[in-house]
Amino acid sequence: MQAIYRLKKNASFQYIYRNGTEVSGELMTMLFVKARGVKLGVSVSKKVGKSVKRSLVKRRINNAFSCFIPQLKGEYNYVLVAREGIADRDFWEIKSAVEALLKRAGHLSEGKV
Repeated sequence: MQAIYRLKKNASFQYIYRNGTEVSGELMTMLFVKARGVKLGVSVSKKVGKSVKRSLVKRRINNAFSCFIPQLKGEYNYVLVAREGIADRDFWEIKSAVEALLKRAGHLSEGKV
């Protein structure tokens, strides 16, 4: 995912945690707030695994989310919080989980990916 779509500052994460709307799924939780562009932050706790596993999960979530950027309705900042069992899943399961969360939030326009 390109750097222009990434949330980097702790203050941005904290703002979304405090003021965001939450949608939960089996593998992750998505929080979002209205913004002027689309940005994504990924949070993976140490419960998921050691640093190599956490980095792999972050890369998979970033890549899965970037597939849906052209289809997003509106401009929001997102934080995806991974849950414990996500390290055992492959990319396609993570991608379908991200798609389900975006559909549940009503942010995904209809179309083929």
